[in-house]
Amino acid sequence: MLETRDLSVIIGGRVLLSGLSLVLGLGENWAILGANGTGKSSLLRLLAGIENPLKGQVLADGITTTAFSKKSLARQIGLLPQFEEDHYWGCVEEYVGLGRFSHSAGLWAKSHDDQIMTQRALENFEIKDLSNREYRSLSGGERQRARLASLMAQDPKLFLWDEPLENLDYSGQMKFLSWVCDLTRKNNRASMMVIHDINLLSRFFTHTLMIFADGSHLAGACSETLTLSNLEILYQTRFDQVMHDGARLFVPSV
Repeated sequence: MLETRDLSVIIGGRVLLSGLSLVLGLGENWAILGANGTGKSSLLRLLAGIENPLKGQVLADGITTTAFSKKSLARQIGLLPQFEEDHYWGCVEEYVGLGRFSHSAGLWAKSHDDQIMTQRALENFEIKDLSNREYRSLSGGERQRARLASLMAQDPKLFLWDEPLENLDYSGQMKFLSWVCDLTRKNNRASMMVIHDINLLSRFFTHTLMIFADGSHLAGACSETLTLSNLEILYQTRFDQVMHDGARLFVPSV
């Protein structure tokens, strides 16, 4: 579905990630791990086509993303950025409905399918009762659920999430990650997510992309990449490995 060929993340002349070549297929749920400043958010912007790569290529269904119109690319790839202006003046339902722009004839032209997808997203993230509230009046957690719902309404083939668990309580995190798992397995979609809680990976994710401080990377199935030695190199921190209910858990140690 998505392929990168010798892709590099270069910011201000500094190479944060070098020579990334991977294939992300439908049904896969990828986690991106790395310390702060290793280019995770910048990588997502390149994958989403918001920025063009200085080196390498990103392809969706075999076609370079630079060949797509913005609207057609948004039907292929959707991005939830880490930060977003919160000055949107409309109500929650209208905000979530903006996710349907790539499917609509115009900004305010809403088809029956658009209305169904918007209502389904509001219900899925449990904010239907907030439909008529001003978006800018929401709490941090409510606003985050509205942002997640808007990307759900967009319904791309590939969902890109930059730290989507921010401002969600534990219940909200588990519900969201369970929904992502069902989405990829049952609805022929793919997902790639920047996440910091390494102990969620074995339960919810199929693959991992680790970005190291020297610009190198490691990509593969979680069962192969999620090891004590890899994590200690990645975060420059010692970990203890413990087993719980058949799953490996990693606890930072001094």
